[in-house]
Amino acid sequence: MAELRWVLLGLGVLVVVGIYLWGRGVFRRNRLERAAARRRAEPHISSAPEFGEDDRLILPQAEDTETAAVAESVEPVEPAQSAAEAPEKQPQVPEKIVTIRFIPKAGEIGGEEAVQALRGAGLAHGRYGIFHLHDEGSGDELFSVASLTEPGTFDLTQLATSPIAGMSFFIVLPGTGDPVSRFDAMVQAARMLAIELDAELFDDRGSSWSIQRERYVREEIIRYRHQLMQTEVAGNARG
Repeated sequence: MAELRWVLLGLGVLVVVGIYLWGRGVFRRNRLERAAARRRAEPHISSAPEFGEDDRLILPQAEDTETAAVAESVEPVEPAQSAAEAPEKQPQVPEKIVTIRFIPKAGEIGGEEAVQALRGAGLAHGRYGIFHLHDEGSGDELFSVASLTEPGTFDLTQLATSPIAGMSFFIVLPGTGDPVSRFDAMVQAARMLAIELDAELFDDRGSSWSIQRERYVREEIIRYRHQLMQTEVAGNARG
């Protein structure tokens, strides 16, 4: 009887061990299958991204539908510009406008009279419908004259019926040519026409155009010219 019990006990142990080992094998197979399924579901890109002709990020073809969805969700990436490729900004001299206001003492002046005086001073009607004095050699505009009556143009077809409230002599710097020479030419023409048409001159703030004011503005333009020359030299050195 004792031997039979040991035999039955041994068989029971073997059965338990067999069931245990069989269960572990099934569990292991299930775990491997789940891992394989996860690997199939995870996005996988076979090579590094590259940039196409339109500088948009191009992903290689995905291996399944989920990878394709990931690829479509990627936003376009602009290529970074290296410091060596970035253009170097050239220094700029700010634009400067110098103005002299021409106001008739009588309050207004006839359009025909004003145009005749401007043409007598060498100015010509041109772009923007205003008058310009051009350099005889280069043809560059030295300064311009606009009407103080809106819209600021000179309508040559209606001069007889279009008196003006005054004129604005102005130069825009830097432009072309020597700034100081352009300023001197403008002042000379404005003073000459003020005598001819019985008018007074004022600066852009409405103050009388005195000798002191003229000298002050001229010194400003000389400093501006010096700044312009320094900027040009710096730009040439960088080039």
